[in-house]
Amino acid sequence: MQVSKSILLINSDLAKNRGDRAIAEGNIALIKQQFKDARITGISQFPVRDKAWYGIDFLDMNFQSLSSLQLLRLCLAARRHNIVLWGGGEILKDYTNKSALWYWVIKMTLVSFFNPNLYGAFQGIGPTSATSSKRLIRFVVNRTKVFIVRDKESYDKLVKWGVRTDKLRFASDPAVLPLPSKINPTLKKKLRDDFQIDQEFLDDFVCIGPRDWFHYKPSGILPFKYKERLYSLVGKRLDTASPRHERYIEQLQKVISTLTKKHRVHVLLVPMHMEERDSEMCELLKQNASDPDLVRIIDKDTLSPAELRSVIARAKVMVGFRLHSNIIGVSAGVPSINIYYVDKGRVFFDQIGQGRFAMPIERVLEKDFDKRFVRLFDELVKSRQAVKQSIDSATKRLRESVVTTFQEVFHD
Repeated sequence: MQVSKSILLINSDLAKNRGDRAIAEGNIALIKQQFKDARITGISQFPVRDKAWYGIDFLDMNFQSLSSLQLLRLCLAARRHNIVLWGGGEILKDYTNKSALWYWVIKMTLVSFFNPNLYGAFQGIGPTSATSSKRLIRFVVNRTKVFIVRDKESYDKLVKWGVRTDKLRFASDPAVLPLPSKINPTLKKKLRDDFQIDQEFLDDFVCIGPRDWFHYKPSGILPFKYKERLYSLVGKRLDTASPRHERYIEQLQKVISTLTKKHRVHVLLVPMHMEERDSEMCELLKQNASDPDLVRIIDKDTLSPAELRSVIARAKVMVGFRLHSNIIGVSAGVPSINIYYVDKGRVFFDQIGQGRFAMPIERVLEKDFDKRFVRLFDELVKSRQAVKQSIDSATKRLRESVVTTFQEVFHD
């Protein structure tokens, strides 16, 4: 018999990151399934909006708040709950910067003192090079009761770095769990009014979830967004121009032009992160497309996670540069191409048996990328039904692994 519990979900960025929203959507669905009458509380800068989107309560708090008072408030909230779930993405790493790792280690260590019933919930362990960083990750993971990772490679990393195996479980990403709904009249009106997307567009479009690249130096001290803010305080803009960056943008423009010219399909650009220049990049790609009238951008942040999933589910093909644009697409049955900037994209496509449709982002810079991409796209379209059956079967298996692992951890 399931006992009513209060659960604090320490989620990632619901304010700006649509991928993190998809993860939270899956974690909340898991909690509601396992603990029928659970009182669930998340963390959000927009608690009213997110309560309407997710159907749970929220602490009005930035998930990366640097305020000591907010940290104390979070710790006191943790003490009032039976269970603390520490959700992912991929926040334990030193690839992008080193200060964020220290932030999470200090924060979650303090939380664990206030509530030792701390569980890691389907996180990915990102690229980490420094020995000191690996020790920090080992330390904070060992502070949890159980730490569930979303892939076997993350599990193997933690074991290699000395995390106790009795602490670890691996499954997949909870963002595969939610199912898309049909596009209802309310959503149709929103798409038409906010994005000029009509039924003709919805009947034949390719979805692209791009990301900027070469816009920050990996392995720095501060996260890129804080560097940008420091520069803006003195009236300057962080200079990210480089020949490689320009080449990258040119290549993506070629791909979009080829899709609109050769295939005559509409192109929907979905910025998955509303802060890290994704929207700015999408606008640039549209402006320079050979037929911009065939291109739309989901740039206004008015769609709930469930609504965005319903739109992506209508796509003919998803081309993802950010992992969760692909996860949303694949779990909605959309044949997908993944262009990955770190290994988490390759790992997920290996999980679903679609490795041939994944490539490292460095390939974009190669001279024949547009031709190679079109060949891969044509192959995917030609074998669309077979691929769809394959990813539907793989998604079902991943969903089962996520649910089963969660049930095993919280079996009592």
